[in-house]
Amino acid sequence: MQATADDIRERLATDFSFFSEHCLKVATKSSGTRPFLLNPAQKLILDEVERQIEERGYVRLILPKARQLGCSTFVGGYAYWRTITSSNYNTFILSHASDTTEALFSMTKRFHDNCPAELRPDTDSISYKRIHFTGIDSSYAIGTAGARDVGRGRTIQFLHASESAFWPNYEEHWDGVGEAIPSGNDAKGTVVIVESTANGVTGGFYEMCQKAVRGEGEYKVLFLPWFLEEGYRTDPPADWNKPDEFAEIQKKHNLDDAQIYWYYLKGVQKGAMWRLLQEFPSTLEEAFQTSGDESYISPQLVAEIRTPKPDTIMDDRGSPRIGACDPAWTGDRSSIGYRIGKRVKDVRYYNGKDTYELAQICVDYINEQKLDRLFVDVIGIGAGVYNDLKHWGYGHIVRPVNFAKASADLNPDGTKKYLNVRSQCWGRMKEDMLEGPYEIPNLEELCADLMAPQYHYNNTMGALQLESKKDMKARGVSSPDGGDVIAMTYAEPVHRRLALNGGTKNDTIRVVTEYNVLDF
Repeated sequence: MQATADDIRERLATDFSFFSEHCLKVATKSSGTRPFLLNPAQKLILDEVERQIEERGYVRLILPKARQLGCSTFVGGYAYWRTITSSNYNTFILSHASDTTEALFSMTKRFHDNCPAELRPDTDSISYKRIHFTGIDSSYAIGTAGARDVGRGRTIQFLHASESAFWPNYEEHWDGVGEAIPSGNDAKGTVVIVESTANGVTGGFYEMCQKAVRGEGEYKVLFLPWFLEEGYRTDPPADWNKPDEFAEIQKKHNLDDAQIYWYYLKGVQKGAMWRLLQEFPSTLEEAFQTSGDESYISPQLVAEIRTPKPDTIMDDRGSPRIGACDPAWTGDRSSIGYRIGKRVKDVRYYNGKDTYELAQICVDYINEQKLDRLFVDVIGIGAGVYNDLKHWGYGHIVRPVNFAKASADLNPDGTKKYLNVRSQCWGRMKEDMLEGPYEIPNLEELCADLMAPQYHYNNTMGALQLESKKDMKARGVSSPDGGDVIAMTYAEPVHRRLALNGGTKNDTIRVVTEYNVLDF
């Protein structure tokens, strides 16, 4: 049965991929135009947008991405479609730089100028910053981050936050546009899409992504790797000697030779591996990294240890089950986890728990995971958690850890190796990871925690000093609670306690030392 004119109009109003193919034009590299056919990355974005609309009626989406995947083109086209098919609907595009803002607005004008006349709404004004559609009283406006009041004083149903990792005055801008977006019962039909390449492990965009990964708030993260782009490929010459590093990337992400050779050439062009990984990441943790070697645990190491190794790491039933808990005030995030040897088995996060609740969580965790040791950070409220556990009969399992205490570890020449116990625990953990093979749960939140702290060498003692949580907070980075939990399991040697037949859990028939006690 052939579709009627009404059927087609209905589909154009409800099916964006159909609308974009038949009604929108995008520029070509030869200065012409072509129909807007969605590429693989754009199709993934549309799938997530439609999923959120179906589930809750509005969209809150963050897109950390590789460069030039067509994300801005998709958001611009989708925003134009939503605007001209809705009444009293206001779209606002906020970009990081004036040239980008102008390019986005030119793209929108191209959409409008090439839209079929019977679908294109009339306008009473088109300036260099705003289009107003008469009859439906909807508008499409742009702004450039910089002026602190941009976006204030209006109601916004559709917000496109473009390259927001590079916005100046990030918090001020979100205070303004955030108040302009309807919420609660009025949120239905609204769309907020925040897209950007990353700009290191710092700033508002990074923090926004990490909160979403942790499940805090209503935003969802959709990461878009570089290899989604079908044009990112170059056939390698027959005599190309593929570097081991790129061979590993190819194997990990199931890439063909033309893709990995393109990536290799892009790396040569960028001149530094960290820059390639940040601008053209394969994983979310690669996107969020610091330049050079500032992260104590590198993105490359995290990418390696998050890969499952069922054939190379065998669970040793004789190894101790070592846990740790990092308590926090009720407004912050607490964490707990454990490992067996070189395999981190579990890390969990909790919000809004008081000392009593955390102590009960620890009791349940000790019994559930059959822990031989649980270390507890006793700075702050952790002292209360530790005391509760001790009074409840778990004194033989729990041990206090004071991260601020001076480290006793020395270099071979007798000089101080680490400034404090926290740096010492992270150092021991990193050494164990580098020795390999090592495995952690494949959790974005945990991976981000491990890469977050930077480090330096203390000028007075020459000892390694991990970045403090206070300093991390000052540059807009959350406390690396999951990383602290794993690191804390290296606070001291742990022995496995095994019960005699008919005996108690405190009876010891065999002692297994995880590492050489004399090294401590």
